[in-house]
Amino acid sequence: MSRHHGPDLATMLRLRRSIGAIGLGLPIVLMLGAMIAQMPMKNSISEFYYSPLREIFIGAAAGVGLFLLAYQGYPAANGEWLTDRRVSNLAGASVLFMAAVPTNCLQATCYPPQTLMDQLIADDRLQATLHLGAAGLFLASLGVMSHTLFTRCTAPPCSMQKERRNLCYRLFGWVIYAMVALVGGVKLVFPELGHVWDNGWHFTFWAESVALWAFGLSWLMKGEALHDTLPYFYEPAPVETGAGADNAATR
Repeated sequence: MSRHHGPDLATMLRLRRSIGAIGLGLPIVLMLGAMIAQMPMKNSISEFYYSPLREIFIGAAAGVGLFLLAYQGYPAANGEWLTDRRVSNLAGASVLFMAAVPTNCLQATCYPPQTLMDQLIADDRLQATLHLGAAGLFLASLGVMSHTLFTRCTAPPCSMQKERRNLCYRLFGWVIYAMVALVGGVKLVFPELGHVWDNGWHFTFWAESVALWAFGLSWLMKGEALHDTLPYFYEPAPVETGAGADNAATR
């Protein structure tokens, strides 16, 4: 399998860090923005579309989507169909679609801008279903990347440090899966309970935030942003190349 060197590796690491930083920071920025603006908290991250923080939500979704579409990852091995490129493209397309097709907002405090999709999709329930499906596909794809793709090794057996990181990647992946299943199950099987939880303690927002934090930490770890903070998880950088832990040798 071809190796990544110099600018190619540096670019890939910057992409990973940028994606991770947006995922980790978005819920925090939205919460702080709501507090500073003294506006009511929304029941989900998507509902911030109907608020003065709309541009932050759309900008973050668009940024992550474009970064994921640009992300190459590692070249596919012979016969490998579940690849970094395919899954990141699916995740990127899903989050861009999610941003273009806003959810419905049932709160009285919603600020309802007229969108193109409001005109193209007259059925509010269909629009909400498409948005929820795209959001679920986006998060599930991120779970696959963390749990399955980030844990691969180019030349098994993996190093001890790589195995330690793999434990984290799998944990982050399972957290994402769990949050997707929890939100999807409650909204589809117990919709009334979901409304009660959302109105009582913003259940969907917190579940989405946990998933985004797991996603963000996973990508920051993969991008070696935590190399100096958590040296226990990383191999020493080779002197001759300057490459860090998740280079092509350890995937």
